[in-house]
Amino acid sequence: MVAVEKLLVRDRYLFVHRVGERTLSHRLAIYVEAQFPGWDVDCEYDRDGAARKMIPDGTGNDDDEGSAVLPDIIVHHRGPGGNHVVFELKKSSNRLPDDRDLEKLRAYGRHLGYAHGVFIRFVVGEPDPAVSRAEFIYSD
Repeated sequence: MVAVEKLLVRDRYLFVHRVGERTLSHRLAIYVEAQFPGWDVDCEYDRDGAARKMIPDGTGNDDDEGSAVLPDIIVHHRGPGGNHVVFELKKSSNRLPDDRDLEKLRAYGRHLGYAHGVFIRFVVGEPDPAVSRAEFIYSD
């Protein structure tokens, strides 16, 4: 993916110095936006129209409700519907397993209508940033 390659090359400093995941998400979103003319690209967008973005089965981030979600990056049309691609990112310094993120991506497709999901685990804290895992999830 062109956007990921640009991120790894142009923003190497961020990976080497282990900046926060939100910073990496923001920078990747800038490069993704260039690949999707006519679409909106947002980080941690929590709305589905006027309502909170929700998925069932307790796969979300909200400890109280278990289903409110904040996808790292989305490619969509703002407002109800029009969801195209959803990204979940993780740094190599995050010791949590990837399973929860992969399940969230599947739920985004099933319940929110995203056509595609992308999971990327980035290597951080090394002289040469890289992707250690990339998974593409396609809607059923």
